[in-house]
Amino acid sequence: MKRTKVQLFDLLPLIALVVLVIAFGITSQGRIFSPFNLKSICTQSIPVIIGGLGVMFAVAMGGCDLSVGAVAAVSATVGAWVGSQYGLPVMILVALLIGLVSGIVVGFIVSRLHVPSFMVTLAMLIGMRGFVNALLSAWGQVYNPDGLGELSSFGASMALVVVLVIVVGYVFEKTSFGYYCKGMGENENTMKSIGVDTAKVRHIAYIISGVLASVMGLVLISSVGGSSSTLGQFMEMKIQMAIFLGGVLVTGGIKSKIYKLILGSLSITVITNGLTLSGAGGGITEMVEGILLMLILFVTIKTSSLPGKGRSSKDKNKQAAAVG
Repeated sequence: MKRTKVQLFDLLPLIALVVLVIAFGITSQGRIFSPFNLKSICTQSIPVIIGGLGVMFAVAMGGCDLSVGAVAAVSATVGAWVGSQYGLPVMILVALLIGLVSGIVVGFIVSRLHVPSFMVTLAMLIGMRGFVNALLSAWGQVYNPDGLGELSSFGASMALVVVLVIVVGYVFEKTSFGYYCKGMGENENTMKSIGVDTAKVRHIAYIISGVLASVMGLVLISSVGGSSSTLGQFMEMKIQMAIFLGGVLVTGGIKSKIYKLILGSLSITVITNGLTLSGAGGGITEMVEGILLMLILFVTIKTSSLPGKGRSSKDKNKQAAAVG
């Protein structure tokens, strides 16, 4: 019975996605099922999935990364400005370096100075967003270098996200590093007791998040032709909603799974898309997303605190032995 309940809990993200599609299929009079719209849903989900792949490492440890949207904007903006002068390869390199440096800085402050991830990444979000606006004020309009537009094609973006899901999914699900991240979400003291350098693991996790945020920035800017003050805006919220809507607990742990991120990303895109097709305005859509985020957080917190959801000391010791 207990095993059945666990399996049902893991199936909830898929059930939720199916219910959303059916509901909006009715309210939109079937328009959500058109080939063009289905393709649009997949396209809009791609940056959420890419950014979420990095954030998953932080969430699995019980932390968060609210800076990814702003990091994506800075990476793409500076990369495009440099790339317009020196070419596409230089743009990609610069963008990835900015994401790497931001991840190193955030990871150092969180892991070595022991400042809560919420405070650090929120400060980075505010600072980076202001930096983007300052850059655009100084440089004017920033356009993409030749060749970047090809990344916005459905085939190229799908190929990129598939490769990233396979690579990052393997690291997250099959390597010791991924186990350590999830183990820290279960019980960080247990990880320390078996010799895991939890500060190093946390630092690397935020580096991965920063690099994937810059990749998300490249995907976002490729579809609009150039940078703007709104590039990547609210992406951090969409990613958090996708992760929690997918059934990942706020506290992280072994329930953190890549497939849940993918299902959650599709679900949040279906909600936005379905509301638009059903005639809801932008204000209504944002209000629904805000209410939904609060409900998701409430449900995940309550679910994680239910009897039977916690893990006994014996279970945690078994997990630690498996990780070790």
